[in-house]
Amino acid sequence: MTSIIDCCLALYGARDYFVRYPARPAAEEYWDGKADPDGRVRDLASERDQRKADLAYIAEAVNARPSGRVVDVGCGLGELLEQIDDRHERIGIDPSEKAVEVAAAQSGAQTLRGELTGETFPAGSCDAILAHHVIEHMDAPVEFVRSAAKALKPGGLFVVGTPNFASAAARLFGDRYRLLHDPTHVSLFTDESLMRLMRDCGFRILSVEYPFFGTRFATAEAWERMLRPEEGVSPAFWGSFVTVFAEKEQ
Repeated sequence: MTSIIDCCLALYGARDYFVRYPARPAAEEYWDGKADPDGRVRDLASERDQRKADLAYIAEAVNARPSGRVVDVGCGLGELLEQIDDRHERIGIDPSEKAVEVAAAQSGAQTLRGELTGETFPAGSCDAILAHHVIEHMDAPVEFVRSAAKALKPGGLFVVGTPNFASAAARLFGDRYRLLHDPTHVSLFTDESLMRLMRDCGFRILSVEYPFFGTRFATAEAWERMLRPEEGVSPAFWGSFVTVFAEKEQ
């Protein structure tokens, strides 16, 4: 039987991306407790410190740049906004009312409930737009990237992080790749298809990161499970996530 991963990789041969349309929970339900593919019930609101550590490398990249307007799209509970220097004008956007309320209280940043569109900000008014694990939740990712390009100044920073469906774990585990099991993941990319989309929308790639080593995911158990792809769902592993840092072309 052909798996979703096989379909994705066939499309990616043409450097395209794959969109599926399963039923998705409402934005407010996203932050409720939920079971991960291993059956462990997670309370996302209680994982704040872990997510802050996961996002620190993005905050460091932003803080190394001159002050300006920084927009965190899909800001969640504000873990990334909280780490960005307040010399920047920090703005968080999220469709969840609960998320933007918590993000504002925890980070002190301005927050907006909604999504980034071509009309959210004046053209060329933003210095950085961050979208960490957001694009996979969007039905229209191309329009999102175009909206980011419109809002950014020339030379503005665009950071996109998402699951990588060409990773070793995806290829080995197929339909048991853990990142397929989130029903809110509807737009599926590889590192190459994501970079192509960004280039096509007017961005120059600066660097690509595959966060794993030095994170909470780099465990002996993860390595052991990669050696037994016939058992259970895949672990979080090197290459499972990709983060692309890019600049809007001058």
